[in-house]
Amino acid sequence: MRRFLIAVTLFFAAAGLAPSAMAQEAATPEKIALVKRYFKAIDFEKMMSQVTGSMGPAMVEQMKRDNPELDEEKAQKLMQASLDATSAYMVKMMDRSAEIYAEVYTLEELEYMVSFYEDPRGKKILEKMPLVMPKATKIAMDLLPEFQEDIKKRVCAVIDCKTAKKPKA
Repeated sequence: MRRFLIAVTLFFAAAGLAPSAMAQEAATPEKIALVKRYFKAIDFEKMMSQVTGSMGPAMVEQMKRDNPELDEEKAQKLMQASLDATSAYMVKMMDRSAEIYAEVYTLEELEYMVSFYEDPRGKKILEKMPLVMPKATKIAMDLLPEFQEDIKKRVCAVIDCKTAKKPKA
């Protein structure tokens, strides 16, 4: 699950949806139509399905461990239910994301994004993205302990961590 959250965060950050970049504009039908063309050009649904779809087998395996009496037929039904849920999730995700993109990006920016990613050069860049993302995710995961330790050190420089009350579990 942590990998999923990191991947989604990296995706939206790379797509320019960091909070500091959000200049709100009206999400007009014209802009939403451009966002949908952009999603199609970048194969957004496939990218998100790969991220969310990878969770299905892990969830089924966890259910098998938690329920040893679960037979293979039921496990397959659980997998199908997971895939169906993922599909429904993707429709909602894309619709809501289209609104966000249409609010954040100007009409001119959306037109450029669509033209770039529908162009053969843009398509070539997208083809190479699967080579980048696993490596970038690995770097993020490898750096995570160092990052967490750095945060702890910086927080403890501001407050005395030795005397601060620990949260109750």
